[in-house]
This record gives sequence, C-alpha cells and structure tokens, in this order.
Amino acid sequence: MDGSTGSSQTFRTPSRILIPKLVGSRDGWKRKANERKKKLKAARIRIRDLEMSREGWKQKTGAADMRIAELECQLAQAQQESATLRDELKKSSAR
Repeated sequence: MDGSTGSSQTFRTPSRILIPKLVGSRDGWKRKANERKKKLKAARIRIRDLEMSREGWKQKTGAADMRIAELECQLAQAQQESATLRDELKKSSAR
C-alpha cells in the first residue's frame, strides 16, 4: 500500500459488491456495541439498586440488633427485680 486514497486499486472486488459488505459489517458492530452499552447500563443500574438495598437492610438489622440488646438488658433488670421482690416477700411472709 502506498498510502494513496484510491482504494479501487488495492481491492480486486468491485466497489458495488465491496461497499455494501463493508457497510453491513460496520452496521453489525455498531449494533453489537449499542446492545452491549445497553446491557452494561442496565447492569450498573441493577448493581446500584442492589447495593442501596443491601445497605438499607444492613441499617435495619443493625437497628434491630441494638433494640434486641436493649430489650435483653431490660429483661435481665426485670428478672433481677423480680428475684429481689420474691426474696423480700419470702422474708416478710416468714416473719
């Protein structure tokens, strides 16, 4: 190739046959590229949504864990008070 713009000299196939094939090939890879872009965009959106959902559930479970710990502490205090009151009741009824 000498770098000239005369492509008809380098190809043996006539332009009337070659050009439609080249155009078809170009259109094919453009279509594939656009499909891949759409799939990539959809995947990114899905990933974003799933990450947001996961973060929301992490916050909810963290809050629930804190609430459970708080309730367990209250239960332990109530059981301790109950035991103390039972002991006092036994002492007072024993008199």
